[in-house]
Amino acid sequence: MVVVTGLSGESYDVDGEPFHAAGARSVQYLCRDPRGHQRLYKLYRNPVTAPDAIEWARQAMLFGRQTVLAATGGSSGAAEAVNWPIDLVQHDAALIGAVLPLIPMDYLQPDGRPRTLDQLWAAPGQTTPYLRAGLAVRLCEIVRVLEERQLIHGDLSAANVLWQPAAPLVHLIDTAGLMPADRAHDRYKDRYDLAALLYRTLLPDSAGPPGAPWQPGGVPADLDPRVRALFDRAFGNGGFGPDARPSAQEWGDTLRTVYLTQAGFGSSTAPLPPTHTSPTGWSAPQPLVTYQGAPQSNSTNTALKVILGVLLVVLVISIGVGAVVLSGDDKTTDGAKGSSITTTAPTTTTTSTTAPSTPGTPGVDKATLNQQGTDKTPFTADALLPSSFTDSKGVVFTRRSSGVKDCIASNMSQNVKTALQANKCVQMVTGTYIDKSDKLMTSLEVFAFPSSTEAEAIYTSLKGQKQTWDVWCPTQGIGASVCQSDLDTLWAATYSSWGRWQYRYLYEAYSLSIDLAVDASLQPSLDAPSRTILQLVGPDNYWKPR
Repeated sequence: MVVVTGLSGESYDVDGEPFHAAGARSVQYLCRDPRGHQRLYKLYRNPVTAPDAIEWARQAMLFGRQTVLAATGGSSGAAEAVNWPIDLVQHDAALIGAVLPLIPMDYLQPDGRPRTLDQLWAAPGQTTPYLRAGLAVRLCEIVRVLEERQLIHGDLSAANVLWQPAAPLVHLIDTAGLMPADRAHDRYKDRYDLAALLYRTLLPDSAGPPGAPWQPGGVPADLDPRVRALFDRAFGNGGFGPDARPSAQEWGDTLRTVYLTQAGFGSSTAPLPPTHTSPTGWSAPQPLVTYQGAPQSNSTNTALKVILGVLLVVLVISIGVGAVVLSGDDKTTDGAKGSSITTTAPTTTTTSTTAPSTPGTPGVDKATLNQQGTDKTPFTADALLPSSFTDSKGVVFTRRSSGVKDCIASNMSQNVKTALQANKCVQMVTGTYIDKSDKLMTSLEVFAFPSSTEAEAIYTSLKGQKQTWDVWCPTQGIGASVCQSDLDTLWAATYSSWGRWQYRYLYEAYSLSIDLAVDASLQPSLDAPSRTILQLVGPDNYWKPR
């Protein structure tokens, strides 16, 4: 048995013999992670050395860890139906392998081989139109997960799409080629490949042999014109260019309307997966839901996506699940004072930050806090976050939930993810504080970097950009209602948001009323905790005299 260590820091016990037959691009081995879960280790025959490719793989791994490791048992969201890499193994400057989840048993044949989509096409009479339509819709949902992350799979082929015969569910494998869409040679290739898969899945009797092109004359005469129009755009009939190819969302919405709401289909006993079921918020704006996050050190937080778009001085909000977008932030470190002013809806907001301070705390050399190698502060909620604090208005807030998570959350905007990755973010600590009257809530994130150089760099690089971060609330009890509120109420809520960098850390704070009130008079009460907490978090909390 061999032990390999991934970029996450976790070690894996790898079997000595390959698992099944060796592939052309890799040799696969069964392995176990530190929690005893069985995984698959793919040892690349040709190590990856290009820095860009390694960084793309790392980004996909971060998505994978957030999705796979945070998923609850029995979760069947579209995001979990991607066989994401959950760790990478690097030797010197080369990427030599990846760790992935095992393919779920429901997608395997009795002999253990994957049940691929081409097997469905080979025997169309053994499946119902309802099942095939459901599989097509589900595939669109999965590809939409990638599109919303601006990722290209690069090989959407029948061999890489697995399916279940008992339910309209599919699973996407072979994610080694994932890359950002803006770096791909053809950023619309996945859309062409998706259309080809849908064509053969929906029209098995008309599609002809594998690889046969779209032939309008060879399809059923009663093919819905909405579906025909999408195929025309996807395959370039009528002069359409690649950029006109329908998105996965457009395909999914159309197919669900055309195929799954007609008489006969809706009465099937086989349940269809609900639209946009990802528990990590990778979906269109919809009512908020709570989900169980990754294990937390004290209690578990729930991410709440609040998209806050600032247009001039008017705040327009739309909601999904998982993050907060702060637009138009002019964050500086020059000590300039600012205010966060919110009036009645529509809200006007100006977000500012305070300058980094020097610790001056006895018992620690402040210079050691600027480097990961010399910073001895434990990276825990108890070390970095106060258990309670009193804001500038004399209101006492108590920490109700907290935890340590991977640095990059799946719902952050791409510019934030890129900045965090480029500056080698290590991890983040989250915390939620609620005041003594149970009326106000402050959410906090603490990000750690290798040095103060990276902390300042990300702070400066994001200045003035629209930014998507995560906001956290307890999964139960006081404050959990924020994650369960209806959209109209949440859209109008008054809030205050502040940020700061210090030493090798970056802090982001967000305060709002738990009842999501829209009231300009609340602004001072929200500014006070979101500004005060930024002066009390970080290593100074641990090293202060006690």
